[in-house]
Amino acid sequence: MDGTACDSRTLQQIQLRLQMALDASNMGTWDYDLRRDRLEWSRELAQMAGVPPHVLTGSLAESLGSVHPEDRSKIERAIRDTLDHDSELNVEARVRFRRPGSERWLLLKGQARRDERGRPLGITGVAMDITNRKEAEAVHGRLAQSERLRALGEMASGIAHDLNQSLALITGYSDMARQELSGDTPDVARVREMVGITAQAAIEGGQVLRGLLSFVRTQELLVEEERVDPGEVLQDVARLTAPRWRDATQAEGRPIDLVVDAQPNCAIDGSPAALREAITNLIFNAVDALPRGGIIKLSARCEDDHVVVEVSDSGMGMPPDVQARVFDPFFTTKGERGTGLGLPQVLTVVERHGGTIELDSRPGRGTTFRLKFPRASDRRRRPETLPRGPAAAPGQRIRILVVEDEQQLARMAGLVLRQRGHHVSVAASVEEALVYLREEPFALVISDLGLGPGQNGWDLAEAVRERWPATRFVLVTGWGAAIDPAEARQRGVDQVIPKPYRIADLRQIADDVAGVSGSG
Repeated sequence: MDGTACDSRTLQQIQLRLQMALDASNMGTWDYDLRRDRLEWSRELAQMAGVPPHVLTGSLAESLGSVHPEDRSKIERAIRDTLDHDSELNVEARVRFRRPGSERWLLLKGQARRDERGRPLGITGVAMDITNRKEAEAVHGRLAQSERLRALGEMASGIAHDLNQSLALITGYSDMARQELSGDTPDVARVREMVGITAQAAIEGGQVLRGLLSFVRTQELLVEEERVDPGEVLQDVARLTAPRWRDATQAEGRPIDLVVDAQPNCAIDGSPAALREAITNLIFNAVDALPRGGIIKLSARCEDDHVVVEVSDSGMGMPPDVQARVFDPFFTTKGERGTGLGLPQVLTVVERHGGTIELDSRPGRGTTFRLKFPRASDRRRRPETLPRGPAAAPGQRIRILVVEDEQQLARMAGLVLRQRGHHVSVAASVEEALVYLREEPFALVISDLGLGPGQNGWDLAEAVRERWPATRFVLVTGWGAAIDPAEARQRGVDQVIPKPYRIADLRQIADDVAGVSGSG
């Protein structure tokens, strides 16, 4: 009798502890009986919903009717996998209870119950209200996006400035070359120099825009890794952030010099776009730390099996209490000007690259952020988008279709490729291109993305992949840096060439395809 009473008290204590744990964690229990098709929710879950327990009890279909339509199939799959494969149920979903405005996020966990033959009887589980956490994540996401848009806006003004400089060089030297050629005895060497400056200005203008488009694309951090030269990343970011560290500070009377010192042959594997965003955040922090001007130094060097990237400033430095919290989300010393997400984003990028970050700062002596990454393996090379074959032999020809609605660009591409000896046809639309493709075989299609009203380059790429899979397809577009290479390949594009492109790039593509075709 005493033993029975003791067991009863022990059971009551266990139940009390369980109840306290459920209450403290905002959690409840649930049970699904497969044979009766009956889902029962505990009193705690009913209290969360603000309804009596019997209201939440019913068939599985009735209970799923309370789930947000976008999450319903996810829960159905999770339940099916748990019953069929004995996997642990672990799924987040929005649940709309019967009283208005009572939608909550629940984390559902559970395990299947089985009979002695292993047949499923149902699932027993717990549900936790994670609404506050999900709302905090949404706020964090909005603030992070705001931080990126702020940086993007600051760079855009400088890009407009640099692009206008490139256009001024192009128009000015083009006019000078035209005047020189209209004379009785033009100086060929001088004209060659002017044309070279014009071409370089166009390439540099395109690089500025490609850097901005790559910055926009960083949401897919490391979706596809490639071999990255940190020195090139630092040079890109120095140019993109010039409006902040050069132009704005000069106007404010606190000039800042930025120096780049990068050791060659120090490659890492990762995302250049993500690294650009991280370095941009560090530069902006450095600018804020130089209220009277000073120096920012960007450096990259090899150290054994690692690559070390440093961003240093000669500014105010940080006291120890600030250093201890700089990577904490939402911590900021900038008041309303800061979101407290810049440095946490940097830390995320570094860790996704398998790296570490160190902070060296002393009040009045400046700050250095030291990023350390694994050095790229020599065995790991970025795969070529177009298969490489032997160089095209003299006289070797292929048929090329150029699809471009800008007449002058189409004419230029045609002239360049015909000079190489290839047979070139030009179409101004997808419809016209398909007519050419039906009439004769082409080894290579080079198409712009935007082709006026109607179908575009993506549509043509998919048609070529489906009907003429042996034909190589190259997409040429001013949005090249913003296009995900993996997505492009899935849609039938072998290679993306950003505009403005060099004549040598166009010739090389044709030679590569001709070499592959000729070797077969």
